Amino acid sequence: MKKSSPFVQGTLILTAANIFSRFIGFYNRIFLAGLIGAHQMGVYQLIFPIYLVGFALCFHGYETALSQIVAAQMAKGRPENCRKILKITLAVTILLSVICACFFYFFADELCMKFLHEKDCIPCLKAAVFAMPFVGVKACIHSYHIGLGKPGLPSVSLCIEQISRILGIYAVSVTFFLKLETPALIAVLGMVAGEMASCLYTVIYHLLKTKRQSSGLPAASSRKLFGSLLSLSFPLTCNSLSITLLQSLENILIPLMLTRFYCNQHYSVEVYGILTGMAIPFINFPSSITNSISVMLLPKVSAATAEQDYRTLHRATKYSLSFCFLLGIVSFFLFFTLGPSIGLIVFHSKEAGMFLRMLSFLCPVLYLSGTLSSILNGLGKTKTTLFNNSVSLLLRIAFIVFVVPLVGINGYLWGLMASTLLVVIMHYRKIK
Repeated sequence: MKKSSPFVQGTLILTAANIFSRFIGFYNRIFLAGLIGAHQMGVYQLIFPIYLVGFALCFHGYETALSQIVAAQMAKGRPENCRKILKITLAVTILLSVICACFFYFFADELCMKFLHEKDCIPCLKAAVFAMPFVGVKACIHSYHIGLGKPGLPSVSLCIEQISRILGIYAVSVTFFLKLETPALIAVLGMVAGEMASCLYTVIYHLLKTKRQSSGLPAASSRKLFGSLLSLSFPLTCNSLSITLLQSLENILIPLMLTRFYCNQHYSVEVYGILTGMAIPFINFPSSITNSISVMLLPKVSAATAEQDYRTLHRATKYSLSFCFLLGIVSFFLFFTLGPSIGLIVFHSKEAGMFLRMLSFLCPVLYLSGTLSSILNGLGKTKTTLFNNSVSLLLRIAFIVFVVPLVGINGYLWGLMASTLLVVIMHYRKIK
C-alpha cells in the first residue's frame, strides 16, 4: 500500500485538531453568550483590535519566517541551523512580547477610551496582556515543528488550549464570577488560562520528545542566521502589522458607524457581538480544514522553491485550491439552507441566523483567500500579499465609513463580500 505524503498526513492531523478545537470553541461561545450576553460578547471582541496589533509586532512575521527557514534548512540537510534559529527567534519574540505587554498594561486606560470608547474594555485588555509571552514561546516552537513537517505538537497543543480555556471559564463562573465588575472579563481569564496551559505542554513536549539530529557539520553563525531571520521576518512583520492595523481600524469603526445608524451605542455593540462572536466563527468553521492546508503549504512551497521542484509546487497548489473551492461551494449551500435554524437553535438569536445566511455567499471565496496568501508567502511574494490585502481592507473600510451609516450592518456584509472577492482575484492572477 502506498504511504501517504507528509503533507497530506500533516494536513489531516491539523484538520482533526482544528475541528475538535472548533467544536469546543462553539460550546464555549454558546456558554458565554448565555452567561454574559451579546453586549459583553461585543466588549470581549472589542479588545482584539488593540491586542492583535501586539501579535503582529511580536509574533506573526517571526513565526512565519522561522517555519520557512527551518523547512529550507532541513531540505539542505542542516538540522543544526534549525535548532539555532529557533533559539534566536525565541529570544527575539520573548523580549518583544514582554515590552509590548507592559506598554498595553500601563496605557490600557488611554487606549481603550480613545480608540474603543468603551470603559469595560480596560480591565479586559489589562488581563489579556499576561498571555502574550506565553503565546510567543508557543508560536515559535509550533512554527519550528511545522517547518520540520511534524504538526503533531501544534495539533495537540491547540486542543489543550481550548480545553483549558473552557475549564478556566467554568472555574471562574462557579467561584468569583458575580464579583467581576465587567462580565466580559471571564472570557479573557479563560483565554489566558488556555494559553498558559498550552504553552506549558508545548515546552515540556519539545524538551523531552524532540530528537537532536546532526549532519556532522558546524552550524552557521548566529549573526548570519539572525540576518536571515530579519530579512524574511521584516517584510512579513510589516505585512502583518499593516494588515492588522487596517483590521483594527475596521473593527473599531464598525460599532461607531453602527451607532450612527441605530443611534444607540449599547445596541450597536450588541449587534457587533452577535456578528463577530457568533455568526462569523460559525462561517469560519470549515476553514479549520483550509487553515490546515495553508499552514502545511507554506513550508512545502518554501522547500520546493529552494529545491527548484516546480512539479511538486504546481501539484500542491492545484489540488489545494481545487479542494478549498469545492469546500466553499458545499458550505454555501449548507449555511444558506440551515443558517436561520442554526442561529435559533444554537444561539437563540434570530439575528445570528440572518447573518449566517447572508455570510454564506462569502464561503467559496473566503476559504480560498488564506490558501492563496500562504502560497504567495511561500514563494517569497510578501510584498504582493501586503499590497493585495491592503487594497482589500481599504475597500472594506470604505464600505464601513460610507455605507454602514446609511443601511446598517448590511453595508458591512456587502463590503466583506466585495473585498474578499477582490483579494482572491488579485492573489490568483499573481500566482497564475
